[in-house]
Amino acid sequence: MRKALWVLAGALALSGCKKDGAAGSEVPGVEDAGAAGLDALEAAETGTYAVTPEKLSAYVAYQRRMLEVYGSQVKGLQGLGVLVDAGTPEAMAEVRAGLKVVEAKAKAEAEARASAGLSVADINGLAEVVTAVIGQRQLGRTLQYEDELRKLEELQQKLPPEQREELAAQVASMRRQVESFQKLTDVRREYGDANVDMVLTREDELMKNYQEMLRVFTGTRR
Repeated sequence: MRKALWVLAGALALSGCKKDGAAGSEVPGVEDAGAAGLDALEAAETGTYAVTPEKLSAYVAYQRRMLEVYGSQVKGLQGLGVLVDAGTPEAMAEVRAGLKVVEAKAKAEAEARASAGLSVADINGLAEVVTAVIGQRQLGRTLQYEDELRKLEELQQKLPPEQREELAAQVASMRRQVESFQKLTDVRREYGDANVDMVLTREDELMKNYQEMLRVFTGTRR
């Protein structure tokens, strides 16, 4: 599921503005170069991209820029496959118009990367780590594990002792699931504590961008 989320929200990698990125380059709690060096060392040991405050700020700005681009272009790409199948001159004219939208998107992405001072490798690395963190946060909200755990615990307390004991294993299992989502255990194991903690310093902005991109691609953007 994480891979699917990355593919969809990989578009989130595509949004940027140099001015905004520079303005947000200072992240509270991540200040000294020694800490940055340790973060880079951890990333090297795990083989993952090292997320820095500067790169993350540039990425947030990049997302915002590309949200604007996708919002204006996604309608031009809808139904392109159907038109190709149609094969009529009118349909092919629409296809050519759609391809121009694709070309414009690619140009906008390149301009946004340059403006944000990010390389393609930066975008790919940041997208993977950010989407793993934010995607799991979003999934946790959607599944509402915490509410389900609370309901199960309340039910357990109302049962007779013998039935309460029978339900204990299920309660314990769900509690572990909730803890894993809250602490991002699996994501931390894959991408390292430093990367996860860095992404969480901009969680609100990244979550907002993530949700907005989902709305853009599902056609529910207000």
